[in-house]
Amino acid sequence: MRKFSMASKTQQGSALIVILFVMVIGTFFAAQLINMNKQSAQANTYEILSTRAYWASRSLAERLVYELVPVEGARSNTCLPSYHLAAFPSCKIEASCVPNGDATVVTSTAICSEQAYRVSRRFEVEVRP
Repeated sequence: MRKFSMASKTQQGSALIVILFVMVIGTFFAAQLINMNKQSAQANTYEILSTRAYWASRSLAERLVYELVPVEGARSNTCLPSYHLAAFPSCKIEASCVPNGDATVVTSTAICSEQAYRVSRRFEVEVRP
């Protein structure tokens, strides 16, 4: 008698059940990895836009501080309400200069957006001549 014919009839099909179980577990892990990859991409996009908005608002605030209290030349008392910096093409940057006694409060707000993401950051500085 051959070896393979000696197996009992109760064990037939057990390999199929093990293969199906392994495939279900593998599919579950693959779905979890795809979900983790998607969440990581979203977090990365948000962090990049957040950093870009912070530096855009800070750059504009520093520029306005230099205009209000320049190293050389005459002091400017104007504060343009909106800027577009070439370094931040996907950001809209707005500024305001509010007198506060003998000081001036410079506030800049940057709103950066890309696809479905939108991030806003504000930077505020008090300037005393």
